[in-house]
Amino acid sequence: MNLKHFVVAAVLAGAGFCSVTANADSDGDVNVGGEHILTVRFAANGISIKDRAEAITDRLTRILSDPHLKPSDIVVLPSGKDAVIKVKDRLLVTVDAQTARFNQAKPMALGEFWAQHLRVVLPRVNVKPNPNEEHGK
Repeated sequence: MNLKHFVVAAVLAGAGFCSVTANADSDGDVNVGGEHILTVRFAANGISIKDRAEAITDRLTRILSDPHLKPSDIVVLPSGKDAVIKVKDRLLVTVDAQTARFNQAKPMALGEFWAQHLRVVLPRVNVKPNPNEEHGK
């Protein structure tokens, strides 16, 4: 599969990670606000699929509490041989070299593809202030 085809697959099926394949019962699904963010498909560094998905969900909960989230707040940065996706300087997910190889990409390129999806979805599901509280009602 070339990188262009992977992009379509990643957006439709969620992002993949490396090592052991995810269970059919969706332990690796990361969903927020009714939106599918990504699917952790592999365990890594001794962390199970379910634990990785829960860690990403916990990070998302904190990230999405900011009512002023913008697509430009989502960035991909190099981290040694890996890449990291950060939202307003908060780690969301690491794109490791093994995952990138699995997807026939370099970590930074794969991270950018994942970030494109996140730039669309995260601002749509972030917490908005209650308009009644803002106006003193």
